[in-house]
Amino acid sequence: MALQGQTVLVTGATGFVGGALARRLANDGADVKALARTPEKGHSLRDVPNIEIVQGDITDAERMKAVIQGCDIVFHVAAAIGGTFEFQHKANLDGVRNVMLAAAEAGVKRVVHVSTIAVYGYRASRAVTEATPPNPGRVAYNRTKAEGERTVREIGKERGVSYSIVRPGMIYGPRSNAWTRMLFQVARRKPTPFLGDGSGNPAPIYIDDLIDLMLLMAEHPAAENETFNAVNDPPPTWREFLGGYSQLVGHQAWFGLPVWMGTVVAPLAELVMTLRGTPQDVPALISYVTGQRTYSTAKARELLGWQPKTSLADGIQQCAPWLREKGLLS
Repeated sequence: MALQGQTVLVTGATGFVGGALARRLANDGADVKALARTPEKGHSLRDVPNIEIVQGDITDAERMKAVIQGCDIVFHVAAAIGGTFEFQHKANLDGVRNVMLAAAEAGVKRVVHVSTIAVYGYRASRAVTEATPPNPGRVAYNRTKAEGERTVREIGKERGVSYSIVRPGMIYGPRSNAWTRMLFQVARRKPTPFLGDGSGNPAPIYIDDLIDLMLLMAEHPAAENETFNAVNDPPPTWREFLGGYSQLVGHQAWFGLPVWMGTVVAPLAELVMTLRGTPQDVPALISYVTGQRTYSTAKARELLGWQPKTSLADGIQQCAPWLREKGLLS
């Protein structure tokens, strides 16, 4: 069983990905330290066997040194996904540095760092591999996550820390707010509104498939100091992704907003966001959402023997009980 009997730290354990990972590790017999900024945040994991909730913040260098001591493996999942550049920089760059330096001092076997396909930016080519240079653009999240990756590599090389970096796409599944709850709330509308005809490609990955890859990356010799995309390859269309959620409420009606409307509004929207200090590269995002693009997972398949097991249809069906629990689906 994966990492059985080993001591494993999961940062961001109170979030969607970190929580699912902590539960899987605990079920597999690992001794899990689940990092929480406050004890209250860790309430959902409090009664899970093999999980110890430890208070700490990745931006606190001294606390991270104390927390990581005695750990065999570190899964660095915690990140800031919104706010100003300065706010995200503190978590996504300074926090990464603290984790890596603490891991070096503690002599951990490997750090698995969770990045994102967003580092490729919205102007990425139609066929993206791990060798495609990052081009994060103006978006704070994309920029700071790209810088965080560089920090992992630099400290890994300088301090001899074994690492592996995963770049997930749109992570969906039970407990996902962004790509399950919010997307379902759009998809259940009849008709479902979206920009264009829905022929563009999203990049989803089901939570269990992502965790399978992360567990491989923690121990597989071929994963050392390597980076892997984690998405469905080949990708679905937006119409298929949203349509899967629409089927849960019994419709497939689609209302395609003219792409030109988004193109016209995008510069004004970008100006407003820039003035607020949170530029989002909206003009490029419009082209990104409506365009066709594939993120290759051939590297993970060839080096690690990994590929997603969960079809889009099955993954969406597995979200249904949680959506009912939340009162979103009858």
